[in-house]
Amino acid sequence: MICRRHVGRGAGAVVLLLAAAGCSDSAMGQLVYTTPAKRKVAIQSPAVEACHRLPGGAYSVDNYTLYDIRLYTNADCVLTPAGQDQRGQIGGESFYLATQASVAFTPGQSPWLSYYVIPGTS
Repeated sequence: MICRRHVGRGAGAVVLLLAAAGCSDSAMGQLVYTTPAKRKVAIQSPAVEACHRLPGGAYSVDNYTLYDIRLYTNADCVLTPAGQDQRGQIGGESFYLATQASVAFTPGQSPWLSYYVIPGTS
């Protein structure tokens, strides 16, 4: 026999947990990247509205979070003048990566060194 009072409490706890997750200051999910040394790194639920460094740099990135991100070729999440820090590749200062999307390495690309979670895109 199931006690209805316990079932009701359990359902209420689940609703509260889901509501708290919706108001979270983190991008729920994982960001997975591959370093130039071909090492896979997973970042769990990064904070929203902050610049994050990518230790070792990132060549390919998989965005499994609920937010879009912008990748940068410098460590400070700022755009660089075209060509700088890009080994002469014009227009590669940053890259917009939508939620549940991936970007692969392109030969000659500089590694991404930081990223910013774009708030309000979930």
